[in-house]
Amino acid sequence: MSETSATCPECGAGLPEGTPASQCPQCLIGLGLEVPGNSGGEASATPVTQPPPAGNVVSPGLTSLRRFGDYELIEEIARGGMGVVYKARQLSLDRLVAVKMIIGGEFATPQFVQRFRTEASAAAVLHHPNIVAIHEVGVHAGQHYFSMDFVAGPSLAALVGQVPLPAKRAAQYVKTIAEAIHYAHQQGILHRDLKPSNVLIDANDQPRITDFGLAKRFVSESVGTRPYPRRG
Repeated sequence: MSETSATCPECGAGLPEGTPASQCPQCLIGLGLEVPGNSGGEASATPVTQPPPAGNVVSPGLTSLRRFGDYELIEEIARGGMGVVYKARQLSLDRLVAVKMIIGGEFATPQFVQRFRTEASAAAVLHHPNIVAIHEVGVHAGQHYFSMDFVAGPSLAALVGQVPLPAKRAAQYVKTIAEAIHYAHQQGILHRDLKPSNVLIDANDQPRITDFGLAKRFVSESVGTRPYPRRG
């Protein structure tokens, strides 16, 4: 049996079985390119400026912008087990947004795609000043993505990791977050992954809840129709 490379020689990421090194999903996401050989009718994402050597990704400090459909990807601002988030400019509306994509692109498992779409659909029905709003959900060049509000501030986890918060400020955060989550419950959405790293603090010192990847929909019963146990 012949040996095959299990990692990308450029970025070191693990490769799905049978994937050529030239089609590393992580590198393709960073470059905003179609998988080589894709002959579909959709235009490939093209660089706005001269591209860096293969394997480089859009990251903090990189001055070259990458074109991804209606978006220019400026820099990577977050990465997790399922997705990567970029600061981007939406060209048609000339505004800053955050664009989240699935890590792995076309090679993402159906479970990853389902969880990604769950996050987008759950957050999209919520319209609250303290919940990060979803703008657009779609697929470009085989890459699932959604765009949302760009929040320039740190996460609550990063904030409380620096110095203890004053009691009044901490209490205000708790109150605001609780009201936002109560609103989500009223809309039939359970977040199920609420933690400081999923709360961003904006320029007005307001908490903004994000990352609904584990959210669950439920149907609430009104008090008037909820059954009560009989008293014996």
